[in-house]
Amino acid sequence: MKLGDKVVRMTVTIEHPVITDRGVIRSERRPMSGRVVYIHPLGRFHLVEFDTPGGPVREAFWGV
Repeated sequence: MKLGDKVVRMTVTIEHPVITDRGVIRSERRPMSGRVVYIHPLGRFHLVEFDTPGGPVREAFWGV
């Protein structure tokens, strides 16, 4: 993995609203594609930036 690579991750902070067949709105987590913007020097975590309608959102993930 390198800076700028496109990756697909299951986000924790971004949820998508889903309307069920009964008309109830619930949140659902889905894999999203983003790009790597930071990698810890020792490879402990990496930061991925996702483009959302509200603007870019960054989330950290374990390892490299």
